[in-house]
Amino acid sequence: MTFKDLAKAKEVIGYYVVSNKRGLQVDKSDRRRLRYKCQVGCPFKCLIYKDGKDQGVKIKTCRDEHECGKVFENRRATPAALAHNFKRKIQNNPKFKVKEMKVDLEDRFSLNVSDSKLKRVKRMVLEKLEGSYLDEYNKLEAYAQELGETNPGTDVVIQISKDAMEEGKRGFLRMYVCFQALKNGFKAGLRPFICLDGTFLKGKCKGMLLVVVAQDSCKHVYPLAWAVVDKKTKRT
Repeated sequence: MTFKDLAKAKEVIGYYVVSNKRGLQVDKSDRRRLRYKCQVGCPFKCLIYKDGKDQGVKIKTCRDEHECGKVFENRRATPAALAHNFKRKIQNNPKFKVKEMKVDLEDRFSLNVSDSKLKRVKRMVLEKLEGSYLDEYNKLEAYAQELGETNPGTDVVIQISKDAMEEGKRGFLRMYVCFQALKNGFKAGLRPFICLDGTFLKGKCKGMLLVVVAQDSCKHVYPLAWAVVDKKTKRT
């Protein structure tokens, strides 16, 4: 197994100790090597080494055998390692509470973690997700341009918030998409009947997802167009 660098290797070791309830200790650490051992008398050992000939670092030796007991308070359970386990849950529910995180760790890994560390974990996950959301929204205009070039005739409308513009910012308000290929399919063989439905977006980015659908000859749902809007009104 290879890693980008020693920092990434440490991060993966953190995932390992959380999942396997092991109390690993750093036996050697410098710019080229990272060696782990377990508790006294335990045969486990792992040497991660940077080979000057290759990019990145790799595991040179790993004896994944344990004769020790499992640990329930682990200093190797770093915020980064714990954040890896909570990313999906916090993404789906940003209001996921620290006490719920604590119970989750106890149930899944029998791991006892302080409230202060879990607050850092949640803050880390939210900050990372916030950055990823901003990055994705910043790519919308490039996405719209790409759709126009690869599928000519596709309708893409992106509306920017006027309130945000008055503050000197650019904020997403609404987006509508209809692929030309879907238009052609609808005109070629579907009944001239459509239905509009919508659902609330309950994640970090609120709003509504509106979808226009039709029905093909096999009575299967045929998506025709969709939009993300701030709320469902006659105008939107």
